[in-house]
Amino acid sequence: MVIQRIQTVYLLIAVILMAVFAFFPALSFELGGREFVYGALETGKVGMTHIDPLMLMLVILISLLAIIDIFLYKNLQRQMTVCFVDIIIGLAMLVAIGIQAYVVGNRDGVTVSCEWYLLLPVLSIIFLMMAHKSMSRDKKMLRDSDRLR
Repeated sequence: MVIQRIQTVYLLIAVILMAVFAFFPALSFELGGREFVYGALETGKVGMTHIDPLMLMLVILISLLAIIDIFLYKNLQRQMTVCFVDIIIGLAMLVAIGIQAYVVGNRDGVTVSCEWYLLLPVLSIIFLMMAHKSMSRDKKMLRDSDRLR
């Protein structure tokens, strides 16, 4: 039986945070009395929203990679690589959201407000980083025990 390590908990928390983030808008814009939202499953004018395929694909990819990463415990190097790629994709998603806010916010008469749900992917990335740190700690422990043999 394999002992589950703390990085499994960190990865599960990251998956849950990204799943919750998918259902809520990250940004809201107000232009001429009309309100618009931007998120994975809600993008567009309030009341007539649609799915943003790029944002939804990134959220699903981050969650899927974290779930796959949980089951790669037998190959620690590959697990660390997948976790690092997951962190990079998460940061790319945050940059895409920032660019969207900047582009829309540069227009005259547009008020941009960040929702508190935007903290969820940031927290998810933090948990992914904590998982990566735990994996590197495990790798160091294995290297030290191999040296003692």
